[in-house]
Amino acid sequence: MSQDTQNILSVPKHVAIIMDGNRRWAKEKGLPSLEGHRRGADNFEKLAERAKELGILCFTGWAFSTENWKRSKEEVKYLFSLIGGLAERYKKKCQEKKTKFIHLGRKDRIPEETRKTLEDVEESTKGFNDFTVAIGVDYGGHDELLRVMKKMKEDKEEITQENIEKNLDTASLPQIDLIIRTGGEKRLSGFMSWQCAYAELYFTDTYFPDFGVKQLEEAVKNFSQRERRFGGN
Repeated sequence: MSQDTQNILSVPKHVAIIMDGNRRWAKEKGLPSLEGHRRGADNFEKLAERAKELGILCFTGWAFSTENWKRSKEEVKYLFSLIGGLAERYKKKCQEKKTKFIHLGRKDRIPEETRKTLEDVEESTKGFNDFTVAIGVDYGGHDELLRVMKKMKEDKEEITQENIEKNLDTASLPQIDLIIRTGGEKRLSGFMSWQCAYAELYFTDTYFPDFGVKQLEEAVKNFSQRERRFGGN
């Protein structure tokens, strides 16, 4: 364990990151926007590895929102190719490092090849519990809640907090402690609408491809210095 890790007093169990700024990063460097997404995907892998080293139990990234379908067909196709490639690479890595992989979001609209890859990695890593990597693909917080309500209506379940939470995409994951958003925007854009209630928020102007392990450590250190009251005094 590094000295930097030892200096972090209280490590969040679950960190979720809104990976914003890939396209602006590419534009400022005179590169195609697709290159920004590629760099972002590579960066997510590095951050997930560091998160595990820091003692974080679950690391979640928002890769494709329910609103991202509005982007060009070329960009959408490339994003799903990147997501499928990331999941495929993760399959071997997750098995070697006993990491569980989970897809959050809708299953019905994702291209079949990408969906099958995500399902395959989920199935092959479902027995691991030490560390979890979750990827939000075709995920939106409002869409998630609508899906939950429809399912509960079909199953004739009573609407209670407990029943809602057990039907969320994140039902098997620890409560989110820290949400990070890169790229300068100071809003959640519908990310984890239910789960964000008591999450600490950390906003940074740094574009996601430049948000490295040192920046992650700084965000976690900032979290450790906050007093969390959960509605109490």
